[in-house]
Amino acid sequence: MTADKLGDAWVDGATVVYIGKAAGQDGLRQRLADYRRHGTGLLAGHWGGRYIWQLADSHALLVAWRPMSDDDAGEAEQDLIDEFKELHGGSLPFANLRNNARKVPETDTNID
Repeated sequence: MTADKLGDAWVDGATVVYIGKAAGQDGLRQRLADYRRHGTGLLAGHWGGRYIWQLADSHALLVAWRPMSDDDAGEAEQDLIDEFKELHGGSLPFANLRNNARKVPETDTNID
């Protein structure tokens, strides 16, 4: 990434630099292992969050998590992203390159 791109993504005053989820059978342990492998330059299937490894102090960042059911992971991730955006003028966290799509509940379109 260029310094300009990274600078454009930086959110002044934010303490959170990335929000993600780790759902499924392999869960958090595998997701973080993939994340670390990607940071060392290996193929790891974790392209999201790659800006993290451009930070000079990436080795000192903390990871926080909240256990929940797999069914709720995507919704919780989007809630946290929405909250971040509210607090920071609509900006995404530094290393979140896209806004995740909130699932819209299916509605019954049958007209009786």
